[in-house]
Amino acid sequence: MIKQARNAEYTKQYNRKLVLKLLRSAPMSRADLARQLKVTRATTTLIIDEFSNEGLVEERPRETTQMGRTPLLLYLRPGMKYAAGVYLNRHGCQVGIVDLCGKTVVQEQVLFDMQQNKLNVLADTLRRMAKQADIPWEKIVGVGVSAPGPLDGEEGRILNPPRFDLWHNTQVSSVLERSLQLPVYLENNACCLARYNQGKPEAGNSQNFMLLLVDSGIGSGVISGGKLMKGAKYFTAELGHTSIDYRGKLCACGNVGCLEAYAAIPNVLRDTGFESWKAVMDALGTDPRARELVELEAEYLATGICNMSNIVSMDRVLLAGDLLYGVEVLAPILEEKVNQRSLRRAVLPISVCPACVGKESQVQAAAEVAFARFLMV
Repeated sequence: MIKQARNAEYTKQYNRKLVLKLLRSAPMSRADLARQLKVTRATTTLIIDEFSNEGLVEERPRETTQMGRTPLLLYLRPGMKYAAGVYLNRHGCQVGIVDLCGKTVVQEQVLFDMQQNKLNVLADTLRRMAKQADIPWEKIVGVGVSAPGPLDGEEGRILNPPRFDLWHNTQVSSVLERSLQLPVYLENNACCLARYNQGKPEAGNSQNFMLLLVDSGIGSGVISGGKLMKGAKYFTAELGHTSIDYRGKLCACGNVGCLEAYAAIPNVLRDTGFESWKAVMDALGTDPRARELVELEAEYLATGICNMSNIVSMDRVLLAGDLLYGVEVLAPILEEKVNQRSLRRAVLPISVCPACVGKESQVQAAAEVAFARFLMV
């Protein structure tokens, strides 16, 4: 009897959270929800009535110009549940609070120095932002923290990402949890963006793609079979620290010949006279060296992408970071080089596209980690 009661409660919670997941993706009718959940209309109605009483959903007519009866659709109500998102960078972080509908309510940049207690400052900032935005603390379901890898997501600890000294060996999750009295989840920044891009037009309908984040380092997040690829300790694919030359340059991670040692923006531009990737792309029409650098960067990245695609099947690569500037030039060059070498090119060509990244994307992607855990049964 106890087992039956537990199973019944599990099924109820599973269906409730699945309804919220479905409504986050698009408004739906009760009939559509019943079909997606594979349950009776009565079961769906019970869940929707509970959500209506809790203020989580509302029912409105579909916007349509067709004649006849206008169907009613269920929408999530903004302002009922929130998650905090924190994107750590080399000098500080972006902090924001996002509602369940995906809207950033408040966001700001915070800078740190080595002498500050960074996590105390971060916790105080989140409490202040919630108060200023009039967000009840009990409506915040958790905090997602995004940072470059390597990190130990299971323990919530940043390890030793190259050139990330401000955060080395920082125990993030447990310290913030004690201070904020909220669950805190630490995730690799490229993985956050990969999951954030899943289902967006930039990713198409792909369930097997890699997001490649290139700036002062190189990060990668792989969606395989519709799920974020992870291993022990939640470690993820560190494409930037796979070697493309076993007798090559020494990388900041201690290995030799890493892709990052060649293709991270400061490394590919070293001793070229160009100060940024933007400067390279702006000089394409006037300086032949700029075109040579674009070709060289594409050559490096194609080598790494082909290595990864021969291990994990993928049909798309999404570019993020500094490479988004002038991506319309780089992407087709990179795509051609990848598909000249890819082992599966005849049956599974790889497209290269820009990722969906805006000024609020990093915070929203981090907050999505907390929402994903909140909606997990």
